Amino acid sequence: MNLLKEFVFNPPECKIPLDRPPLETLPQWGHWLETPEMMVAMIPPGHLEVNIRSPLNLVVTSFGEAQGIAAFNSDRLQPYQALPGGFDIVPNGTTYSSVEDAANFLVFGYSQSFLERIVKVEAEGQTIELQPGQILKTHWGLSAAIAIQEFFDNGQIGGAFYLESVATSVLAQIVYRRSNLSGRFKRPPEFLDPNLLKVVLEYIRAHLSQELKLNEIAAIIGFSPYHFARAFKVTTGMSPYQYVLRCRLEFAQQLLRNQQLSLVQVAAEAGFGNQSHMTSVFQRMLHITPKRYQQEITGVSTSPGC
Repeated sequence: MNLLKEFVFNPPECKIPLDRPPLETLPQWGHWLETPEMMVAMIPPGHLEVNIRSPLNLVVTSFGEAQGIAAFNSDRLQPYQALPGGFDIVPNGTTYSSVEDAANFLVFGYSQSFLERIVKVEAEGQTIELQPGQILKTHWGLSAAIAIQEFFDNGQIGGAFYLESVATSVLAQIVYRRSNLSGRFKRPPEFLDPNLLKVVLEYIRAHLSQELKLNEIAAIIGFSPYHFARAFKVTTGMSPYQYVLRCRLEFAQQLLRNQQLSLVQVAAEAGFGNQSHMTSVFQRMLHITPKRYQQEITGVSTSPGC
């Protein structure tokens, strides 16, 4: 199931007049991709006039220099400059106003639930709050922005998982540098560079029918197994094993649409090793057996079995 929704907006002008109260919804400009808990929008260059109260936690990064005047959660407009690899932070519920000549830029929008999954808060009842303002340009910021641009341009290879993984690594850095929890971190979280993550995901999907070993996956990007497993989980929110299992489950679901394949063949093609393992994974993760799943999606009734 594709969790990504895609929208393209081409308004004649990119303006929200500053003499009106802040808009409570995001301006519909550019090329958008959305999942249930986040969105990423690619905005074309041009003259912008913005006045919004953000409904999401927004993180904005530019591919070129932008100049003008802006105000983060304030009525006082001040000289503004954005450089490639830097970030503007507009937390949920805060205001942002600007008049600027902008380069091509990206907008990440995160729900509060998505934000809270990035960092496990030790103090009970403590919430994560981003702080409005700017982060100066960084190498990781520009690298992540370029990775998302390529994702837009190259057919969205990797789907929602890749998009959310890169967006997660960006947000983890923002939380480390500009949030109410920043003082708790001794160092920024270790995450995989988006290009390395893409290499790993493509390798896994190309070798699902084979036995996949952690040290072999780590070696293709020059990481030790420990460093790779840690960085992969920080970046994606799941262990390499969990991701491989998820990929095999999704691939088996696709194969089960082909009624010419036996369950034994599907299990082998998807890399489960045997039908029993595939059945246990289906029951644990989907609460249904492979045979019952196949019957439901194909509308074919067969004799009872696993």
